[in-house]
Amino acid sequence: MAYTIVIAPKASNCKGANVADIVFIVDESGSIRTENFQLVRSFLHSIVSGLNVSLTRVRVGIVSYNTEATAHVYLNTFKDKAGVLQYINILPYNGGGTNTGAALDFTRENIFNEKKGSRKGIQKVAVVITDGKSQDPVTEAATRLRRAGVTIYAVGVKDATESELKDIANHPPEKHVFIVDSFANLKPLTQTLQKIMCKNIIDEAIKKPDIKKGLSNCFLIIVFMDVKLILFSNICHSFFSPVCERKDEADIFFLMDASGSIVDEDFSVMKKFIIEFIHAFNIGPKHIRMGLVKYSDDPVLEFDLAAYSDARKLERAVEYTEHIRGRTFTGKALSKMGDLFVSRRQNVPTYLIVITDGKSDESDPVRIPAEKLRAQGIKIYAIGVKDSNEAELVEIAGDPKRTFQVTNFDALKSIKEDVIRDICIPDGKDSLTLGKYELGRSDQVTDDVSAYCAIMCWVHLSELPKVLVLVLCNQSFETSLVDCLFPIISVINDD
Repeated sequence: MAYTIVIAPKASNCKGANVADIVFIVDESGSIRTENFQLVRSFLHSIVSGLNVSLTRVRVGIVSYNTEATAHVYLNTFKDKAGVLQYINILPYNGGGTNTGAALDFTRENIFNEKKGSRKGIQKVAVVITDGKSQDPVTEAATRLRRAGVTIYAVGVKDATESELKDIANHPPEKHVFIVDSFANLKPLTQTLQKIMCKNIIDEAIKKPDIKKGLSNCFLIIVFMDVKLILFSNICHSFFSPVCERKDEADIFFLMDASGSIVDEDFSVMKKFIIEFIHAFNIGPKHIRMGLVKYSDDPVLEFDLAAYSDARKLERAVEYTEHIRGRTFTGKALSKMGDLFVSRRQNVPTYLIVITDGKSDESDPVRIPAEKLRAQGIKIYAIGVKDSNEAELVEIAGDPKRTFQVTNFDALKSIKEDVIRDICIPDGKDSLTLGKYELGRSDQVTDDVSAYCAIMCWVHLSELPKVLVLVLCNQSFETSLVDCLFPIISVINDD
């Protein structure tokens, strides 16, 4: 069956990113100097000019910092764009030191605060602009801000340290870290930052569960070949349900590092990653089964493939998993997995997902045990965090395409969909194709957000016989998802 996809042109500027709380955290230290700070003001002015600013749409806050941080604009200070732009023109410059970590904590505590205009359930974004290395630690402060639900972008100028910017920003750095060699080059960065930031806002809006639940003004119309019309209300969210509902059977084991280099907070983030992974699959004894092993000096079985028959029981079992600490013996843990996979089902795809934050002990190589597992038909994914070793990850997975490296545990959620997509796409195929659009294993689907919506629509309706599908959304529905779906997205049978 052949299908054609028809999509209206994408909206320009930032029209699709209609709802967000965005705070600019601006370095005003003495190394910047007055004439360069004016270029920072111009940069802020250009970025804000492209946003749909109002109290019901995009709210903007501004913090400047040197040794101490100062709140200039709270998220409820101005009711329209004009007020924000006028203030940017007179944003004070005082000089001083560079305490970026303190500014991040200040912003979390005082700006992303409901009493100061931050909205519950609305995407939160921080854009840090700095010209040098911080004089105080930034890693933990940035982690606290990200874990408060804030997506952080870092813009570095001149002497800013790339590694520090990566510690501050969200993952992946190519979407959240920007470096220019002079303040004059902030201007050409404006469009790039604005485009990426707004696209990320739209993408995150599509993923939000509360957006799915709130689509009361959306309708799905299916017209079958016999012209029988069926109208369903409030089910547009089905377009954005987990892709892996179409994966009928698989046996999946997680092997999670529980060594002492991982702090308790990061261990909890790792457990949350596994729980979110569980939610993407149809769990059941005849469908997707999952097991979990943790390890440090020795591997410890938490539960095997046959232990739990539904997602809720799996979730509770992961939540109760305790952090054991110790050293990192990944090779020994991989050797143990061969025995545990004995309970796997015949002719069912089998996967092992390894998560580690460091290199295995020198006395404990990973290559041979990993090769033995792959020889049994087990497909291995190796996920490395922080100080993980790239070469070792490739030895574990056997294929660089099944290795993932992130700078911190918070970034695990950014790769979740890539791993799930790779598992869900049938073996032997690199992508699912719809006309000129492709849903790839690990690549970004497309820069066109509307195309992404349409592809998700196709994935979940592909089993229906010869249908015409129209997705219509009420223009007055106030969410950025509307701007994604408002162009009529049609999947039309060519036959």
